[in-house]
Amino acid sequence: MLRSVLLLLIFGIELVAQRPGVFGTVTVPAGSRVEYKSFQSKVLGHEIGYGLYLPPSYQNFPAKKYPVLYFLHGAFENEMRWSTFGQTDLKLDQMIAQGKIGEFIVALPSAANSFYTNTRDGSEKWEDMIIAEFIPMIESANHVNGTRSTRGISGTSMGGYGALKLAMKHPDLFGSASAHSAVLLQDLSAAKVSGGRLQMFQAMFDHIFGINQDLTYWEANNPMTLAKDTKKLNGLKLYFDCGTEDRYGFEVGAKQLDEMLTKAGYPHEAHLYPGGHGWDYARNHTSESMLFHWKVFNGK
Repeated sequence: MLRSVLLLLIFGIELVAQRPGVFGTVTVPAGSRVEYKSFQSKVLGHEIGYGLYLPPSYQNFPAKKYPVLYFLHGAFENEMRWSTFGQTDLKLDQMIAQGKIGEFIVALPSAANSFYTNTRDGSEKWEDMIIAEFIPMIESANHVNGTRSTRGISGTSMGGYGALKLAMKHPDLFGSASAHSAVLLQDLSAAKVSGGRLQMFQAMFDHIFGINQDLTYWEANNPMTLAKDTKKLNGLKLYFDCGTEDRYGFEVGAKQLDEMLTKAGYPHEAHLYPGGHGWDYARNHTSESMLFHWKVFNGK
């Protein structure tokens, strides 16, 4: 009898663990982890850091293949922000423990303030790094079920823009895309940016998109433009949300994209929630997008 009790206690300890987070200690299933690594990018000519979330059962089932979600960080962030401030890894663990979702891998590349876009002059090929190097590297080095239906992409702010843009440009690769507080602008002048920050963003957008020449390259990479031809989306599953008090005014673009897709009769999920911009907002809603992706991975 005593032996049975001891075995039950040990088994329980293996199943759950207490993990400290920014917002208190939470109970999560044992085994999950976030690793930080780097790889040498040939197209960029330097190392790229990345994060990798591995679900609870990963280390115990080497033959199992998992769906994968690529998560893109916002401007002035890096691959660690998703976990260290967003605490999304803990949310995933909790949702898995509660039976709300199944397990999948999350891969998080560091991409500076690139908007996940090749610069117009060709000097920095960030989109090529993601599509031609990062994704193949992740899926060859880990237990990934590398099919379109089990490959998703998500992000916040700049990363939300990147997730929608990359998925819309490469719908053969991604079965699902989601975004929180995405940089969605039908008109660049609609962004609520002023003072020194306006000059900074103008310089950034000119470096990437060459907006001082004309807006052709910006439009070629704008999710608002790409979404106009829904036939090219190839049935891509879409989810996006934004705060109604977004400090950059991106809720306007989110509403316009929702209306555009609705008018075209294209199935999607869109929400405007109370709140502002950034991780203070996204922390409250990443669970919705994680559930969205799991339903797609699971064929629902």
